[in-house]
Amino acid sequence: MKFNSRLNISTLANQGSAEPKARQRLIIFAGTPGSGKTSIIKYIIQELKNDFKLFFVKFDCLQTLDDERIAKEYKIPTVKKLAGELCPDHYTALEIPKIIKENQDKDIIILETAGLCLRCSPYIKEGLGINVLDITSGDPSRYGPILTDADVVAVSKGDLISQAEREIFRAKVLKVNHKAKIAEINGLTGEGAIDIVEYIKASSHIEKDKKLTLKHSMPSAVCGYCYGNRIIDEKETQKRYLAGKELKNLVPNLNCGKCGFKSCNEFIRAVLDGKAKKEQCPFIKQKVANKNS
Repeated sequence: MKFNSRLNISTLANQGSAEPKARQRLIIFAGTPGSGKTSIIKYIIQELKNDFKLFFVKFDCLQTLDDERIAKEYKIPTVKKLAGELCPDHYTALEIPKIIKENQDKDIIILETAGLCLRCSPYIKEGLGINVLDITSGDPSRYGPILTDADVVAVSKGDLISQAEREIFRAKVLKVNHKAKIAEINGLTGEGAIDIVEYIKASSHIEKDKKLTLKHSMPSAVCGYCYGNRIIDEKETQKRYLAGKELKNLVPNLNCGKCGFKSCNEFIRAVLDGKAKKEQCPFIKQKVANKNS
């Protein structure tokens, strides 16, 4: 849903308060490193935690303590998800259905992505996508779906530039995403957090057992480098790609984790690196057994 004024948001949010609590909202925060995502989320959690059952998920690459700090300070359940060698946005998309299924008793799931890729961000049609955008980060036209597919753009660090520059930046944001609601927010003082809270309260619920849909497709290109090649050489890259493609045709692409890896692609890279046997995948093992019988 889109709303034209804060009054409408508040009214609809209050009307929705009588709905069954079993229905969930999924809020995805995305933004580049240092944009102030976590600082803003803390103020939002403070505003919501007394009226809603919250769950916070922090996605990052290698390490983070933000989940532990938020759990300690705000007394809400949290979890961290580390992508490792996987693309953090792809990993987030894979994990979202599991997170929802495991937290049916929560009213609002707040998810923060690592924010490393401007090309793709795992916003879903059934949830609310919030892009925390650093006003000093340059022209918004440089950004991809992380901005253009956001429902709300939370512009941070506006105190660092003049009012005239803020208005120009706002116009540029609307030029690339004319449907977005814009909120100016300060991660240090919490100013503007209440506006984000109202958008969250008015956002739609996730329908139970309905499959979720990404707002934008992830990059689809696959090459030898995607399969873990480190040697910058055309022949080596092609060789790695063909070997990876062969394994890709054998795995089920279910990302079930039965092989001991987070995803089928991570498993393929491990096999090609000699760190795993392809028979670790029970599906491949069964195919080999059927072929030999």
